[in-house]
Order: sequence, then C-alpha cells, then structure tokens
Amino acid sequence: MGFSRVPLVPPDTWILDISYNAFDCIQIRDLNYLSSLKNLNISNNRISKIQDGAFKNLSSLLYLNLANNKLNRISGGMFHGLTNLTELRLDQNNIRGIEQRAFLALQNLKLVNLTKNYLCHIDDIKPVLASPYLEELYIGRNNFEAFNSYELITPPLSLKKVDFSNNPLVTFHLADNIFPNLRHLDLSYCGQNGTMNWNVTDATFLTSVKTLYFMDVKMSLQNALNVLQSFKNTLNKLRLNANIELNKTDLLLSACSPMLRVLRLNANNIKYISDHMFDPYLSKNALSDDNSVPSELFRPIPNLTKLIISRTQLRSLNFLLNANLSILSTLRAQGNEIDTINKTLIQSLPGLEVLDLQKNTFTCDCDNAFFLNWARTSNSTQVFYLNKYMCSYPPFLRGTHLADFNIESCTLNIDFICFLCSSIVVVLTLIFSFTWQFLRFQVIYAYYFFLAFLYDNKKRKSNSAFQYDAFISYNAMDEPWVMEQLLPKLEGEQGWRLCLHHRDFQPGRPIMDNIIDGIYSSRKTICLISRNYLKSNWCSSEVQVASYRLFDEQNDVLILVFLEDIPTHQLSPYYRMRKLVKKRSYLRLPKPGEDTKIFWHKLKMALENKMANKSQDSLL
Repeated sequence: MGFSRVPLVPPDTWILDISYNAFDCIQIRDLNYLSSLKNLNISNNRISKIQDGAFKNLSSLLYLNLANNKLNRISGGMFHGLTNLTELRLDQNNIRGIEQRAFLALQNLKLVNLTKNYLCHIDDIKPVLASPYLEELYIGRNNFEAFNSYELITPPLSLKKVDFSNNPLVTFHLADNIFPNLRHLDLSYCGQNGTMNWNVTDATFLTSVKTLYFMDVKMSLQNALNVLQSFKNTLNKLRLNANIELNKTDLLLSACSPMLRVLRLNANNIKYISDHMFDPYLSKNALSDDNSVPSELFRPIPNLTKLIISRTQLRSLNFLLNANLSILSTLRAQGNEIDTINKTLIQSLPGLEVLDLQKNTFTCDCDNAFFLNWARTSNSTQVFYLNKYMCSYPPFLRGTHLADFNIESCTLNIDFICFLCSSIVVVLTLIFSFTWQFLRFQVIYAYYFFLAFLYDNKKRKSNSAFQYDAFISYNAMDEPWVMEQLLPKLEGEQGWRLCLHHRDFQPGRPIMDNIIDGIYSSRKTICLISRNYLKSNWCSSEVQVASYRLFDEQNDVLILVFLEDIPTHQLSPYYRMRKLVKKRSYLRLPKPGEDTKIFWHKLKMALENKMANKSQDSLL
C-alpha cells in the first residue's frame, strides 16, 4: 500500500491490518481513537520507535503483531494500556534490551514471540516473565550462550512451551523447578563447537515435558545423551531430524520409552535400523539384504500414533505387518521406493487415519488393485494426494497416474462365472439329451466307425493273413438254424472256417472289440437277417462295422442272407440295412419244401469270390 503514516479508519474498527507499509514510527495520536480494536497487525514496516502510551486506549486489543520491523529496545511505557492483550509478536526486529517495567501492564499475556533478535543474556527476558499467565515463549535465533535458572529469581512460571532453538548455547543449568508446567521444549540447532553443558540438578524438574525438538544439535554425542536422559520416561513426541553426525541408536536408547507416540528421524542419512534401537534388552538380529526394518523395532512403543519415514529409500512397508501398531493414526512415507501396498498391510493398521505416500515408485498392476479401491472408498482413512501418485512400472505406463489404472480387469466376477458355468452345463445337457433322443444311432455308428478305422490301420500295418473265411453275424434266436444247418454245411461239408459268437469270441474281452476283431480277421461277413436280427443292437453294430469295412476297402466282403421274407417298407426304420439292400444283391433262404441246393451253391460261390474284385451284384 505504501503508507508512511497510519491512515484514518472508522473508530469502531475491530481488526486493522496495516502490514507491509513504510511506517517508521507509531505516535500516540495514530491509534488512540480505536478503543474497540481487537486485532492489530503492523508487521513488515520500518518501525524503529513507538511512543510510550501509543496503545494506552487499546484496552480491548487481544492480538498485536510488530514482527519484522526495526525496533531496538522495548521501553517501559510502550505497551501501557494493553491490559487484555494475549498475544504479542516481536520477532525479526533488532531488539537488544527490554526495560524492567515493559511487560508489567500485560497481565493477560499468554504468548510472546521474540525470535530472531539480538538478545544475549537470559536476564534480558526477565521482564517478559513478569506476565503471570504467560504460556508460550519463543526466543529462538538470538545470541544466548547460557541459560542459568538462578539469573531468573522468580516464582515457578506458568510457561507450557519454550523455544530455545538456533541459539549458541554452551550451558544449560537448571537448579530450580521454575518450569513445573512446561510441556514443549525446542532445543534444535543449539550448541556451539560440539559442546553444550547440560546440568539439571533434579531429575524431576522436567518431568512434565511431553514434546522435545532436538534437531541438528551442535554438540557431541555425550552432551546430546545427557540432554535426552532428562526426558527418558516422559516424552510423547520427539524430533531428532538431521542429526547426521550422531549415533541414532544411542540417541534412541536414551530418549525412547513406552510413552512415545511420535518420532521423527527425517534427513538423518539412516542406512539401516536395528531392532534394539528403542530397547536395550531386545536381541540383536541381522538385517536382511534389502535393508528392511525389523518389526521388533516398534515393540517398546506400541502406543505410537504418528510415524514419518520420508526419503529413506524404503522399498516396502511390510515391516509394519507384525509391528502391532494398532493405534497408529498417521503414516507418512513420501519419497521412497515403495511399489506395492497390499491388503494385509492395510489390515494391520486398523487405526490409520492419514496416509501420505507421495513420490514413490508405484507398480500399476493388479497387485495395487485393493489399495486403489480402498483409498477411493475408505471413510476412515484419508490418503493424501492420491491423484498425484505416479506409475513407475511397467515401462509402457511409466509417467501415468496410479489413480487412472483400471482395476476392473483385476476383479473376479463370481456371479458372471457362475452364470457362465451353469449356462454351459444347461446347454451341454440339452445337446446331450437331443443327441441321445434323435442322433444316438448316428453317434454310436460314428464311434464304431472310428474303432473300425483304428483296427483297419492296425491290420494293414501288420499284413497278417485272415484267420477265418467268414464272420457269421446272427441273432441268438436264429442260433438253432446256424448250428443245425449252416455250420454242418459250410464247415462240415465245404471246409470253410467260420467265426461264431459263442465259440470264437475271447471271454472277458469287450464285446465290441471281439466283433471288430472277428470281422477284420475274416475274409467275408455273412449277415443272417431276420426280424429278430433287425431288432438287435449288437447285430446292428456288426452291420455298421462290416459296412465301414466295405466302404473303406471297396471289396466284396459282405454277404446278406435273408432268413425270412421281409418287405421293403418294414426295413424303413432300419436305415443302415435298407441302404445296403438297395445297393447290394443278397441271398434268400428257400422256404420249407423248396430246393436248397442252389442256395448253398450260391453261398459257396460268394465265399469263394476273391476280395480283389469289386462287386455290387455278384450274388443273385
């Protein structure tokens, strides 16, 4: 805005922000009419002087920000009238001294920030401690080299938070319990030339401290251990960031206890963590080659609620599976090399509320399908910046977003699979039923056809001679005629070798194998056709095998003999037989009283006929 003097504003203004201007002085007349003002921000100006009494009419003021100005000294009357002020910011000025009476009027002050000034001695802040209800004091980035409690002859303070960070402290001496309510202490970046003498005369003086910031301290390991020993059994939160030069195992052994909830070890260049870091009584186990963290590491701190393990080159979080961190609520593991988060890991952290895995090397495949679905749908856990997680593998997906990976291809649809299987079973059942009802004879024929084909190939390769002159295919009801007339005539008188079911089939062998073997072991097949023959399934099978041989060899191997007069229309249901009768000549048994000599003569001629001659009408 560029104001060089405080502008006029309505007198009933509650909040006034005139920061980032060019004021160099605050005079009494500038603000004395703003009696209703509660919040005043005059930071980032050039103020080097504030007249005593400049705030005397601002009794309602609660917040005053004078940060980043050029104040050199706090005068005794500067804050006169600010009886209700609770927060005062004086950080980033040039303050070198504070007059004794400067804070007497600030009876309700709770927070003072004097960070980044030029205070050198601890008694410089003694006037500030005159405020009876002061809870937070920030005196970091000054030039304190020593803190001695005897310099602050004062009753026990109400302070709950003190920031000593970034001071070249070489001595910290606490001989009186002046901080009985202190809960937060920041000693980060303290020390000088590797030394800080820590002397707390009574171990009970700092037992109320629950949070300790101890980052990048400039002191020896022994000095650091002396500091941490004072808080061993009290801390809930501990920051040990950036202590690269110090042995982390020794630090943790001195500071950690079952009370610890939050531990930060960022930027420590840790290359391994052993399972005895938190408890000297744990056995020492060797780490695996992948530098995984043993789950026993967390055994002494089961109440841990916040874990930050960023930029530590971790490849997996599986060390948490058996860590028993059931109340862990926050897990931050940014900037590692984690590629997969599995279901078991998520289930091992039932209390997780915040998860941050930015800048990891995720694999975009079905291994992360559960994690993606869980991250999108979980009502109890917030996954920070899920839409920014990037794929590193497989190569063709590198650079794409993990959230864009389609997990539907990883889902097994049980309902659809059951529907598909049941549909297949139903269709196969219908096909089988239809085939059995309407095509069973064709299927059976195809089966026998195939068996005959295999047997024929086997026979051709073996080139064996025929064992019989004829295979006799007949029905059991016609067996008396076969035994009494056919067998004596052909075998007894004419000397033919016949193959008969009851005599020549091998016992115990499948009937179909005997039929095929008998037909292919004979030069001819004689089918004795009667009404009973047509009704027999086994006779039908014999005709089918003989028909295949006739079709395959193209030789006269089949002789049809009708034992009864069967009209053609009665053959219609027997498709195979009717087809043969239409294409081939056949013999008919003479009726009783007729001469049988011609019949037996023609049958003999048919048996004598060589297979090499193709004949469709050789028998009459």
